Amino acid sequence: MSYSWKWFRAGRMQQVSLTCGADIAALAELDRKQWIALSMPTTGVRFDLRMLELMDTDHDGRIRTPEVLAAIDFLKAKNVDFDSLFSAGEAEEKALADVTAKQADLAALEPSADDKKALADWEAKGKTPEVAVAGDATADADAALAAVEPVIDAFFLPPEDMPLVTEDPDKELPLKDHLNPKHLEAILAFAEKCVKPVLGEEDMLSRLEWKKVKGAFAAYRAWVAAKPVMNAGKKGELDDEERVLRYKLHLVEFLENYVNMKRLYDLEDLAIFQTGVLRIDAKEMNLCFHVDSEAAHSALAERSKCCVIYLKLSRPSEGATRQICAVVTAGAVAQLYVGRNGVFYDRDGKDWEAVVTKVVEAQVSLREAFWAPWRKLGEGIAATVKKFLGDKQAAAQKNIEAGAQSAQAGGAAMASSVAAIGIGVGMVGAAAASLMAAISNMTALQIAISIVALILVVSLPSVILTWFKLRQRDLGAILNASGWAINRPMRFSIKRARGFTICAPCRLCRVLCWLFAIFVIAAVALYFACPCTKSCKPAAENPAPAPAAEAPAPAPAPAN
Repeated sequence: MSYSWKWFRAGRMQQVSLTCGADIAALAELDRKQWIALSMPTTGVRFDLRMLELMDTDHDGRIRTPEVLAAIDFLKAKNVDFDSLFSAGEAEEKALADVTAKQADLAALEPSADDKKALADWEAKGKTPEVAVAGDATADADAALAAVEPVIDAFFLPPEDMPLVTEDPDKELPLKDHLNPKHLEAILAFAEKCVKPVLGEEDMLSRLEWKKVKGAFAAYRAWVAAKPVMNAGKKGELDDEERVLRYKLHLVEFLENYVNMKRLYDLEDLAIFQTGVLRIDAKEMNLCFHVDSEAAHSALAERSKCCVIYLKLSRPSEGATRQICAVVTAGAVAQLYVGRNGVFYDRDGKDWEAVVTKVVEAQVSLREAFWAPWRKLGEGIAATVKKFLGDKQAAAQKNIEAGAQSAQAGGAAMASSVAAIGIGVGMVGAAAASLMAAISNMTALQIAISIVALILVVSLPSVILTWFKLRQRDLGAILNASGWAINRPMRFSIKRARGFTICAPCRLCRVLCWLFAIFVIAAVALYFACPCTKSCKPAAENPAPAPAAEAPAPAPAPAN
């Protein structure tokens, strides 16, 4: 019989609710399509890093769904009461501190006779020629090999990854000349410490020789991995105890940032990927994410339909720098530009100097959308006036630099300028007179309705389009850019957006909004309630009565 799940709605989607131990114990039965995340990095998050290390069983720097389920199975094998995960607190923290202290003391504990013998055998094997390829310098040589292994592997592309036709299938790697300065020092160290003991003095390295060098150090690497652990039994017990305690303390929080996103949509908590709070431009933004590469991150973040700003952080007192991005979800973005300074507060309370380095623009609020057409209109008028005045000033400057002119020519030019100004003033006056004439023929109610209609015609389309765009914003695209594998869209409402970005109250904007709302309501109410509405319409003109027919002239008197 399948488990009966409970659900809650957040981010315009149904998410599974984890409220008791039975919910966690049954997670293996939950359809993978209902999980919010399928994979996440172990870096760039605010979480217990030791627990992430324990969950990352393959040590690849990522947590995947099978590893999450393996952690739950581990607790089942240890007969842990899953309901206790929701009530873990000070007792578990104290027990964890005791276990950590015991683990530290274990290193100083005298190993058993069997452990000593195993360690001696292991050390003796490390002195054989098969393992000690470079003698006593084998450890340094292996480190030099590891430093260049990825770039040399990339240089010698595997045959199965080569194109059908290649210019030089047997190309060789130069070990001294024509090298990228970034890798020059590492390649020279590799040639001296690794190539020379295995192949002798070489200036070029072929694909087969590269495989031979790597193969020569395979035995050493296997020997290092096989080093016996002293007091292995006791260490294993302490490690298991530590794992249980850390899972008790933090597993619920992890699941509420992975299976669902309760922590993100809860106003009282912060998600593990929220790195702190940014204060800039009279705003407080808590949707801040760690960024490794601004270029790569911004290319994917554009798909989120969100306004994202990228910032470089620094703490001069510590010489530390880092990069983050912040999602702007409310207010306006006109004053957020490259070079703008702010302050970032991380989750530890440290303050960082923040400088905006890039802005991915998008609409963030309906209020901004309402004023956007008027702002563009004002900018257009200002640009036109500026261009007109600039042209006039340039022409005047040109005339001055041209030298003295005849009085007659100067008079003609002056007359021409005066005439041009007069024509312009006349046109403006005529337009104003026409507008005033039209207004004078309207009642106060008609004027109010016309103003409201004009404002709505200009602003309403922008508001409607922006409303649809705001509903399409997806934080999942931001997390995908940060290395997460997000399984479902992570939308957020306009109301929740105001919680992600808190703006300083603008009294003027609030007053204008209320005045406009009152004005619209009053105009509509007057239109439907005013008894003179009908009389406002022009009365139909009654045709003038036809003139009365003239009386016939009297007949002439008969002649006598």
